[in-house]
Amino acid sequence: MEESIKTEAQFVHKQFLFLLKLPWYLLLVLFGKKSFAELFQPLRELVHFLLEPKLTIFLIVLNVGMFIYTMFFMPEETLRNLVFQPGQLSQLNFIPMIVSWFLHASIAHLLGNMFFLYIFGRILERRFGYKMLFIYFGAAVISDLFASLFAQGGIGASGAISGLVAAAILTDPFYITFLVFGVPIPILLLGWLSIFSDIFGVLSPEETNIGYLAHLGGYLSITLLVYFLNPEEKQRMKKGLIINLILVAVLVALYFLFK
Repeated sequence: MEESIKTEAQFVHKQFLFLLKLPWYLLLVLFGKKSFAELFQPLRELVHFLLEPKLTIFLIVLNVGMFIYTMFFMPEETLRNLVFQPGQLSQLNFIPMIVSWFLHASIAHLLGNMFFLYIFGRILERRFGYKMLFIYFGAAVISDLFASLFAQGGIGASGAISGLVAAAILTDPFYITFLVFGVPIPILLLGWLSIFSDIFGVLSPEETNIGYLAHLGGYLSITLLVYFLNPEEKQRMKKGLIINLILVAVLVALYFLFK
């Protein structure tokens, strides 16, 4: 699976080399040694790169498709009944919990979730293949159960994506993403920015529809889901955990140093 899905750093490096060679390629095209169509190779590679993580794309299509359906075809009353509420669990009504993973309150809510799903889903799919779906849906279940302990429900894929975030920063902490405004950012840093944001949201509650507790449940879900991985995958996450703990210790030390 790692060979079939390139890292963003590999893709950017290849395109950078193409740009360096572009003046030479233009001369070859001018003298008929290369076809003009070959100059569009980076564009074809970009499309291929974006569509490589097929499972991640599948999840995005499901979420977008459900959003379109709920906006234009689903009665409002039906939609309200599909919002996950903790009391539904005691009634053994699990349908709202499952359906709610694919419901979003607005286009901004959807786009934000799909953006993070693509970044972290790509990393996990590259490393785990189909097990990425296990982590995604396992985190979705655990995040909802965790939030229900505090009498909170809701909609959205955030809990499932939080599980991907936690798994990604443990599995591939030094993976570099260029998808945030084209700036190279270690996935470890991006993941912890997300985690700290949710922790702050829980500690400083405001009037908001953001399910911070569900997000935290998604992050914590990996502590259970890791037991279903093979020994090599577990060992990789243990090493990633050490790296993450060192980072957190450094950040905490810097906070008190400069405070």
